[in-house]
Formats: sequence, structure tokens, C-alpha cells
Amino acid sequence: MAVDKYDMKRRRASNIVWTAAGSYRYNPDFLAFTEKGKPDLYLNAVIGLTAKYYDMVKLNAFFDLLNENAMRDIFMDLMWLGLENAVFQKEKPVRPVLVQLRQEHAKEYFQNSLMGRTGVAQQMQGARWHEVLGEPIGLIDPWGKKLYANLSFGPELTTDEVIAKFKDIMSGFFLSRHLVRESLEKVIISDRLANLISLIVPEFSKRQESIFSVKYANKKAQEELEGKKAWNTPMEIITGNTAAKNYAYIAKCFGKPMYNPMKMLEINKTLCTGAHKLCHLYFTRGGSQTAVISAEAPSYLALAAKQQRVKNLAFYKEHNEIYRKSIAKLKTKIANSMEISSQRLEVPAKTGTFNPGSVWKALYLHDPRVFYGKEETLSPDFTVDLMLDASASRGGSQRVIAAQAYTIAESLRLCGIPFQVFSFCSLRGYTVLNLFKSYGENKSAANVFNYCATGWNRDGLALRGARELMGEDKGVKRILIMFTDAQPNDDRSLTSDSNNVVRHDYSESRAIADTANEVGALKQEGIKVIGLINDETNGSLTSAKKIFGKDYVRIKHLDRMADSIGDLLCGQIKALKDG
Repeated sequence: MAVDKYDMKRRRASNIVWTAAGSYRYNPDFLAFTEKGKPDLYLNAVIGLTAKYYDMVKLNAFFDLLNENAMRDIFMDLMWLGLENAVFQKEKPVRPVLVQLRQEHAKEYFQNSLMGRTGVAQQMQGARWHEVLGEPIGLIDPWGKKLYANLSFGPELTTDEVIAKFKDIMSGFFLSRHLVRESLEKVIISDRLANLISLIVPEFSKRQESIFSVKYANKKAQEELEGKKAWNTPMEIITGNTAAKNYAYIAKCFGKPMYNPMKMLEINKTLCTGAHKLCHLYFTRGGSQTAVISAEAPSYLALAAKQQRVKNLAFYKEHNEIYRKSIAKLKTKIANSMEISSQRLEVPAKTGTFNPGSVWKALYLHDPRVFYGKEETLSPDFTVDLMLDASASRGGSQRVIAAQAYTIAESLRLCGIPFQVFSFCSLRGYTVLNLFKSYGENKSAANVFNYCATGWNRDGLALRGARELMGEDKGVKRILIMFTDAQPNDDRSLTSDSNNVVRHDYSESRAIADTANEVGALKQEGIKVIGLINDETNGSLTSAKKIFGKDYVRIKHLDRMADSIGDLLCGQIKALKDG
């Protein structure tokens, strides 16, 4: 999905920053991307070099102040423009190739559709890149010429001097010009004040999108994720169910999110659309105990989670002989049905098959691994996901569900099949996916005994989240086993129009249809989806047929579990091989 492609691009951008900074411990608050969304090689190198030569603690504190300013995008661009000149001058003697890289970036800038926009930042950008290409800078206004000259920060400046110089630029070229300053040192333009200023100064009536494309993303994304910028209805304010309080509640109950703010925000913007436009996704690892065990969490949730873990483990131990035999039997069934093939995986190397796409790393990042080497590995050619409905409706089956999930997980582990296990539930508009074990972890799935049921189950959105957790490797075949009662139900409405005016309850036929649509979307991608019904409620088998077609099974007896799930799972494994 696009979200994972985004994350791969972010990692590549971060790698460029780390290489230029000379430290993989540096966690950049800025990353640069081209208009097409690709990592910008030169600008990310500038970010890394800034970390190499300057005190980022001081610079980030200053960027925080700029971020509170109504003209933050303009000031951010101009500050980085000044830093670009300084770090280029510092690094050029030791890395001459930076000259060529800078010129290539200048040429690309003038092919960018955003360059046609007007504004101070854009004028200064254009002047810089014209100068880099040896062309006239194109500035006529004396004010603009003087500003541009001041933005050519010299390599001799210290971090404190850089900050002081830019404060002088703000006060001398902007605030004093528009009579909206408190002092020469303090910027006081807020968003509200900017709205008043726009009545007098029309050119500042709208914030300009940053053409420099450097994103001060983590802080902005975190604020948006936490609901600090959300609009709340009067009733939400009165009842205390504001967006910010809801997020804080979820974070306290389930632990910190497993993704960084930028990715979490991108996931939500990509997946929380259509019928789920008014909802959110929240991914977490919870911790060593269940996600809701937290000193800050509501006491009744923490207590219930602790007690449920004890019950889950006690139930498994009580029926240990049955489940031990089930693991052995299911393992044998799976092993007989799957195809394990020897694969030669390509890995970066200093010798081997030449890879033209890696040449840029040798030129700009001094990475000599421009070849592909071959590495023999023995591995199944598919993965399995166990997805556990953890809504309150499963309250009476928690011990059984945890034991069944562990039994299947252990069988997969013993067969060497990559698998992951996670639960899902919905609270306060958030569909929470709690990952107990991921593909890459070489351990048992004992954390599944942390399984604890609470809240609602918005199955359609949870399935979108499940696809996100699977990742983007198109060469991997996938099977998803969903532990469910086939009764999706949520207290947040299902939206059926772009204006969010037409809403319906997320329950019964509409919720079932939504879930079936998401299962269908996964199948369209070649993902095999199995429904595991472990407690039959009124109409659950009828709903299961609508959602999963023929690909579901109901486990009626503990000692028949290996046969019940084994036959269907092995059938899907065979279908993957034949496909």
C-alpha cells in the first residue's frame, strides 16, 4: 500500500541524512522530498551536514519557536536556505562532489511546477539556484537583494551566531516592516493575529506551502494525531470527549503507538476514508503485558487485563494435554502441505552482480556496495497473520481464543513459517491493533495470553489495518486467519457520503457488508482469508458466509481443533502453491 511505500522513502531519506551527519543515532526532525515524493538527495544531505556541524539541540529549540509563528513556512524556508549555504561551504573542501550535486538540484528546481508560485521564500529560492547555475539572480527590489545577501550564511558562524543572525533577519526585514513585533528578539505573530494582519497585508492572508519541501513533520504530525488541532462540537466539549482527550485515553489504555507520528498520520489519512472517515487507526505493541496494563490507565482496565492474563494461562495449563496434541497434529498437517524451497536472496555486497541503481550511493554516500551477492536460505514462501477480535462481545471466550491462537501460532513456528499475531478492538472512535508478535521475531507467541476483550469491533477498518501490518513485499504470499464472531459492531457511525451528512449505525447488515467488502479487497490482492468462528451467536454463521464465503470454519470441540482449522488452512496453503 502507499503507506509502506511512504515509509520506505522515509527510511531512504533518513539514510541519506545519517550518512551526511556521520551518525546513525541522529533522529532527524526534518526530511526532504521532491515534488514527486522521492527523497531529495541534496537537501537531505544538507540536513545531515547541519547536524554534523551545528548544535541541533539549540537549532531544534529555535525551530520550535519558528513553528509557532504564522509565517512559519516562510521562515523555515529562509532559515534552511541560510544553513544550506553555510554547510555547503564547510563541506565542499572535503567532499568536492557536493558541487555537482548542488548544481543538479538547482536544475531540478527550475523543472518543478511549484516554482511558479510567488512569495518571498520562492523569490529567495530562485535567486539561490540561479546563482548556483552561474546565472543572474533575478532580484530587482533593493529590499529583496539585501535580504538575499543576508541569507548567505558564512561557514565561520557558530550555532548561536546563526540563530542570532536569523533573528536579525526576521526583525529587520519582516516584523519591523509590518509593525507587528514586540521586540527585536521576540517573534509574537500568532495564527489569530495573522488573521487580523491579513486585513491590512493581503499577501499574508494565506500561508504559503513550503517549496523547499523540508518537512518539520514530527511535531506537526504529533499535534494533529493527538487531536490538538481538531474541531470539537459543543457536546464533545461539555462531555469531555474532545479529540485530544480521546487520544490521551487511548494512549494511556493501550500504550504508545508503534509508528512515528509522520507514519501514523499518513496511515490514517490513507486508510480512514469512505465509511471510516470519522474514525482513526492506532497501532501499538502494548508492552511486556497486555496493552491496557499501564500505571496511568483507568484502574478497571488495568485490573481486568491482569486478571484476564492469569485466567488465559490457567485455562491453557488446565487443558495442556489437549492443546499439546493439537499443536503436534496441526504441525504435521501443515508440514505435509507446504512447500519449503531453497531460495537465493540478493543482498548488497562489494562483489557480485553489478547493480546500477546503487551507483549513486558510491558517489554521494561513499558506500562501496554496488553489487548484489547471493545468499542461500531455506524458507517457506508465504506468511500467516492471526487476527483476534478483542471486542467486549468476546468476553465469554477470551480464554479459549487465547489458547487457540497460541496453538496455531506454535504450530506455525515449529514449521518455520513467518507469522504475526495481533488483536483489535474499537474505543472512542479508535480502532486499536495490538501486535503481540511480528514476522521478524524469532520467538513463541506467548504474549498472546495478554489477550483481553474490551470495547467494540469495527471489522472493516481493522482489516485495512491488518493489511497495513502485512507490509508491501509483493513477492510474499499471505494467509490471514480472523478469529471472529462475524458480528461487526461499533458505536461510531458509518458514513456514506463525502460530506459526512448521511450516516448509519455500524452494525448488522451494513457492517457485515463493509467487512465483506474489505475481505474481498484482500482477496483481490491474492491474500487468502479464513474466518475462525469459535463461539456461535445468533446469526453468526449466516454472517460468516456473507463475509468469508466458504472460507470459514467453526470450532465446536477443543480436541477437534487441529482437524477443523488444519484442513481449511492446508487447503489454502495448497491454493497458494497452485496459484
